[in-house]
Amino acid sequence: MVKQAKKVPSSRCFEFNFTPVLNLFDTDRVDLRVNYQDYVPFGDDNALPRQLIKLAREVPVHRAILNSKTNYILGQGIQSSDSTTQRFIDFPNNHKEPFWYTLKKLVFDYLTFGNCYYELVSNQKRSFVFIYHQDSTRVRLHVDGKHALVHPCWELYKGKDDKDLQAISLFPTFSKGPDGLYHSMVQIKDYEPEFYYYGIPSYFAGIRNIIISGLTNIWNQTRLESSFATPGLLVIPGVNSDEAADELDALFQQYKGALSPKANEIIIQYLSDLGPGISSQEAKFISFNRNEEDNWTELHKQAEISLITIHNWFRTLTPYSDDKSGFETARILNEYEIAIATVINPVQQIFVQSLQTSLQECGLFLKDFEFINEPPVSRINPMKYVWEVRRDSGLDYDKNDPVQKLLVLQLKNIYPSSDTLQI
Repeated sequence: MVKQAKKVPSSRCFEFNFTPVLNLFDTDRVDLRVNYQDYVPFGDDNALPRQLIKLAREVPVHRAILNSKTNYILGQGIQSSDSTTQRFIDFPNNHKEPFWYTLKKLVFDYLTFGNCYYELVSNQKRSFVFIYHQDSTRVRLHVDGKHALVHPCWELYKGKDDKDLQAISLFPTFSKGPDGLYHSMVQIKDYEPEFYYYGIPSYFAGIRNIIISGLTNIWNQTRLESSFATPGLLVIPGVNSDEAADELDALFQQYKGALSPKANEIIIQYLSDLGPGISSQEAKFISFNRNEEDNWTELHKQAEISLITIHNWFRTLTPYSDDKSGFETARILNEYEIAIATVINPVQQIFVQSLQTSLQECGLFLKDFEFINEPPVSRINPMKYVWEVRRDSGLDYDKNDPVQKLLVLQLKNIYPSSDTLQI
């Protein structure tokens, strides 16, 4: 007789299915896809945005990079010397939401999904304009290329007659809404060859590394929840009846998970005697743990390190805990200057150009509209006097102090290195 106990799943974390993220059509052109008569699917199952945001919520370093890039692109805010433009920055809609906060959501969507959407609301005369962020996970484009379709949950979409579906004209066209006002949806998308309707996030080519990072995190969590118990097969001979097997099942159930309710990844196999008092073998435990834990650790580290490159970002600008380089001001400033030229300013200009073009249709001309960019650390000007640096830093200063009358450059010649300089 052989009786095998059922294996109890160790965790439901694996219900987070990473696989659909990779199911992307080679193109989003829908001319020959008769199955989609109204909207253009984004991803094989039209659930790519949801999968991407779940990745952003589940993979720590991936999310840290997205947050870091968003914050650096936003800088210290936006400003304008033009009074009309500044009023728009302060009050872009009737929600009294500062435009900086609206822009933060747009930038995050753009980096996460490769697409972001904002809605313009005006009247027929275009005598005013409000601007609102639209959640990218809720927006799909109509096959006619002229409308954006907004639905609160595309998994529950019931067809073009769905009462929860909202159709909004794509910019530069405005359409009259139920509120009597005129609405237009503006899309900003990252370019991807063969994709006409949607953009693809810049990190998509390395999405497998993001998935690996997420899966290794789940593996670490599972190991912790199981109290690092080793899964395997426990073979017990001398069990000659179903009643005896049931008694042992009940006994093992009391001890399984004594340290943790999930420390139970053991398959139990009972073997009957070959003859009276003759067992087929001794009781033994066969471990299933054939993967070295160090291999998993290295895989996790390598995947997280690769994320920096995947995102076209910089190590010192990311809150990455495993960076052994320390706090190097020179390196931070150098990488920030490269980021400004290659990533931050180009993305900022995309948004500035889109906003200026779209708002101009409503009679609002953005003038001197600019981001405030400041490096995360300050570099002391070596040609300033020490008292000037102390003054600019909000410290007490004395113009007559002989030391404070020195140039910072002169102090550098006195002390061993700039890293030890204390002003």
